[in-house]
Parts: sequence; structure tokens; C-alpha cells
Amino acid sequence: MPIEGFDYKEFAKNISAEVGPALPPDIADPDRQYIINIVHNFCYMAGEALANDTTITLNAHQASIITQFIGEWSFHKAIDIIRSNIDPQFRDGILQKIAFTIFEIAKTATIKNMPQPDMIAVVEFQVKKAYTEALEELKNRGILNDEQVAEALSHSNIDEMAQQAAQAEAQQQAQQQQQQQQASGGGQSAAPADNSYANQLSDVKILKLATFAIVLRHLPPDKQQGLIERFDENDAAILRDYAAMEDLETKLDPNVIAKGLKEIKNSLPKSKKINPAKINQKLYNIVKNSDISKISNIIGRERKAIKDYIANVSSGNKNSPITPRIADIICNHLEEKLTRR
Repeated sequence: MPIEGFDYKEFAKNISAEVGPALPPDIADPDRQYIINIVHNFCYMAGEALANDTTITLNAHQASIITQFIGEWSFHKAIDIIRSNIDPQFRDGILQKIAFTIFEIAKTATIKNMPQPDMIAVVEFQVKKAYTEALEELKNRGILNDEQVAEALSHSNIDEMAQQAAQAEAQQQAQQQQQQQQASGGGQSAAPADNSYANQLSDVKILKLATFAIVLRHLPPDKQQGLIERFDENDAAILRDYAAMEDLETKLDPNVIAKGLKEIKNSLPKSKKINPAKINQKLYNIVKNSDISKISNIIGRERKAIKDYIANVSSGNKNSPITPRIADIICNHLEEKLTRR
């Protein structure tokens, strides 16, 4: 029997519509479309499964929460997988394992009436566990090595998103305070702390706070609280109200949401792109112009994979199983050690 008020098709459509504007700038176009599609497909399938499950009774809000968990974590872990340079043919398997885990855990937690903050914490723990298990399974099959697993586990888009948002908001708050001081002749200005405060704000600021609240809804409670605390008391109160509003997205024009998310994204620090060809060329030049005995002493105790990588690059071989991020670390380490000697 369908869940009254829960249109899983429309819900999946709305969730996936938010993905594009929220994607980091370092994600290539084909990968961007992949993430949009995977979020839509997983939300659609989860919503359909809940709507057709005759063994449990859920209301629209509960079904939306479970489905939203799957959409949000699919978004974050898809970015982590892509940044880890895991072969595309293995992406779906990892994400399916994570989505299935969320579906079962969130559904069980909902049936048991677990408080939402506890449910968020449990889901996050199980997501990390499922992700690690999926990577270990690929390693046991000989598809990934230890370095690649470590590389994949080092990425956490949800944490990066929280940190960047905090930096951007802190900068914006500092600019606003400076403008207020200049406008008042350098004096301190304080916003009234009563309920009329929101009525005094411009429509632009209200929309910015509402859009930022949408970003907050994609983060765990502790990270939400950390960001909210960076606002002044009055703005923080408005943010909390918006973040707790169940149908916030439906109350805002999608174009307004997209524009606001784009402004937030543009204000974030740009991710550093690593060019494997440049790293290999840099390492080749280091080895070519250095005493081979010194290099041998530096890497003497390193793992075989690192030794093989340096040997391959120094001989002109461009192919390597080492990920670009690890290669960059090796190159910088070697350069630093040789400079000190």
C-alpha cells in the first residue's frame, strides 16, 4: 500500500536536482553526471521499496528521512570514490553496499523510534564500516593494494564540506562586521535579539540563510552545531528554524536554491588538482639530477611498491599503480630529503 503523502518518484527527482549545484569544482563533467544519476536511482529504488513494503507501516516523514539518508551518503561517498581514482567499474558495487546498509539500518532505527540524532550517528558509523569493508574486499580480490585502500579511506567529502563551509562563513561574518563598523563610524553594532529580528533582514539575507540551512541538513548534527555557533545569536536562531523545517526545499524556488548553492560553492577554497604527468616528470628530474646512492639510502627502508614506482618513473615508464596523491607525497618527501643532505 502506498505511503500517503510520499511520492518517491518526485522525492528522488528533487534530491537529485540539488546534487549538481552542490558538487565540488574538481569533479569532472562525466563524474558529475554519474553522481547525479546514482543519487536519483538509489533514492528512487529505496522510496519504491518502502512504498511497496507491506510488512511495516511508515508515514511520509519517516520514508523521506530514510530515503534522504541514502541520497546524502551516496553523494558524499561517490565523491570520495572518484577522488580516490578507483576504477569506475567498481564504483557501483561499493555504493550499492553502502546504500543497502543505510536502508536496513535507517529502517530498523525508524521502526524502533530511535531519536533522529542517534539515528544519524548510527548511520554514519555503519556507512564508514560498510565503505571500509567494501574496500578491503577489493583488496582481498587483488583489485586494490594497501596504498589505494589508505588513499580511499583518507577522503571524506562530508568533513571537507563542513570545514570549507565553516571557513567561508567565518570570512563572510568578518566582512559583515567590518561593513557594519564602517557604516556606524567604527562603533560596535548589535542586532536585536527579539522575534522581530527576522522582519528587519533583507530578502537577500533571508534567502542566503535558508540556502545555507539546506547545506546544514546534509551534515551530521555535531558538524551542524559547529557551523551554527559561528553565527551571531539571531542568525543562528533563524538557521536552526530553517534546518528543522521538514519541507524547506519545497518552500523555495529551485532556481533560488541553485543560485544560493552556487554562491556558497564559489566562496569555498578551490581543491588542489594533482596532475600525474607533472608529478612523474618532476620525480624523473629529481632522480636524473641526483646522486643515485643518496636516493637508494633514502628509500632503502620503504615498501617495495614505492621503490618500484621510483624505479619505473626514473626509467621513463609512465604507468604506475600508485595514486596521484600518494605519488605527490612521495615526490615531495624525496625532494625534501635530498635538499637536507
